[in-house]
Amino acid sequence: MHKVFDLDKVWAYVAAGLIGFFEPLWVLMLWFLIFVACDTITGIWASVIERKIITSNQLRKTIVKLMMYSMTIVLCHAIDTSMITLVDIGLAKFVSAVICGIELYSILENCYRITGNKVFKTLTQFTLKKLKDKTGVDVEENQK
Repeated sequence: MHKVFDLDKVWAYVAAGLIGFFEPLWVLMLWFLIFVACDTITGIWASVIERKIITSNQLRKTIVKLMMYSMTIVLCHAIDTSMITLVDIGLAKFVSAVICGIELYSILENCYRITGNKVFKTLTQFTLKKLKDKTGVDVEENQK
């Protein structure tokens, strides 16, 4: 008897399609994961030095942040590849760069809290200015 619908082949095609869709994103996702991990590590370190209590609620926010960042990058990639195909607008790369820039700002803030070194304060202000100039995002305004 001849199979009309071979489930093994369907799964193989689905897997190949998913791998093909996500393949261009692995570098972007890797970098944003590195930035978030560094932010989390320096944030915990700064809290320990300042003798602040670290709660599970704060760590839960990091998990939620990772999920929201991932979802945003994947959806922007979908817009890039499936909806706006006439021009390569690079939306996923741009969004990833903004996310990493904001995480860098937070990392530099944490480094200043850890060391008290004014170099990190200066770099924080420089990063703020560059983010605002390039993206229009005011990180300090959004944190209030």
